[in-house]
Amino acid sequence: MRIVLVHPRMSVMGGGERVAIHSIKEALREGHEVYLACERFNVDAFEDFFGVQGLFKNVRLLTYAPFRPVIQRAVLYQRLIYHQLRLRSIVSKRRGFELILNTAEVANHPGRRLPSIEYCYFPDYFSHLETNTLPNLWELYYSPARLFYHSRVSHIDRLLAVSDYTREFVKEKWGRDSTTLYPPCPIDLYSDLRDQPKENLVVTVGRIGPEKRIELFLEIARRMPSVRFAIIGSVASEKESYSNILRKVAPSNIAWVVAPLRKVKEMLGQAKVYVHCALNEHFGITIVEAMAAGCVPVVHNSGGAREVVTNNVGCKWNTPAEAVSQISNLIKNDVLRREFSKAAAARSKMFGPKVFELGLGSVLREYQK
Repeated sequence: MRIVLVHPRMSVMGGGERVAIHSIKEALREGHEVYLACERFNVDAFEDFFGVQGLFKNVRLLTYAPFRPVIQRAVLYQRLIYHQLRLRSIVSKRRGFELILNTAEVANHPGRRLPSIEYCYFPDYFSHLETNTLPNLWELYYSPARLFYHSRVSHIDRLLAVSDYTREFVKEKWGRDSTTLYPPCPIDLYSDLRDQPKENLVVTVGRIGPEKRIELFLEIARRMPSVRFAIIGSVASEKESYSNILRKVAPSNIAWVVAPLRKVKEMLGQAKVYVHCALNEHFGITIVEAMAAGCVPVVHNSGGAREVVTNNVGCKWNTPAEAVSQISNLIKNDVLRREFSKAAAARSKMFGPKVFELGLGSVLREYQK
């Protein structure tokens, strides 16, 4: 088949781009002709970042200039229009596409009457609606976007959900069933760390921003002054004020490591516990990475994290006090920690790239003539 994979922002280089990578790999492995529709990006830097040198050698790149807002108002709508015009042009000008595979948000679906698959991270996610600031105004602002998202869904005949948690929301918001296909987590990068000697170190990983609720991690650390804590991640320019505030109030037993996890992955190997504070996160790739390294996950009892962390591999908490109790128990009871660690490393294999690729390959074969 001739497949056009839609993923406008390859330059983000996050979990979504890893989905695109392994979608390309599986489509090529199945013998399909793959085209990638996206903004222009630095191919060499991308392949170096993910360690996938030569990935695009057999992929036809259909690129366009990166989006730049005309004015700093209604940026969401500018972006929607910009990508729609360019993606529709790409798909309409090149005849012979047999399948659209969209690994970015549903708004980027070009709307052509072709068989199509959408990998759905979360339906209708608009960050301002998660706050209590002027909710009615934001509802009004986002209502046209919500209608547009729903119109895109009508063009898609197969939905894949990143987790059962997302699958439930797809059913609720869009009235459509979907198939859960967990994202490809790079477990092989960390699996050699699981037998490394562990220290009384507790870590969290992620982009440092309000949605990760790093302030709760600080609160947990503050209640355990004799234990070392570390925050590993990056800070976007628009989140620097949030990060600076946290640094000023952070207890002395917290280390800040502003670096990509792959460059400081040894810290995961040294840590006994991984803490995840995000509320209702759709999945949580960093949880799986930590499990692969032998960390025991202690995660907030919400969202996709509840699926990843079953009762035999880690702990779930509702309040910082519960998290403190769970971490203390794991540090004191090394027999229990070792049992959890072994089970966590074994379970992480369920979320590896091969499992994702096998699942996607099965779906792609349904469309072969």
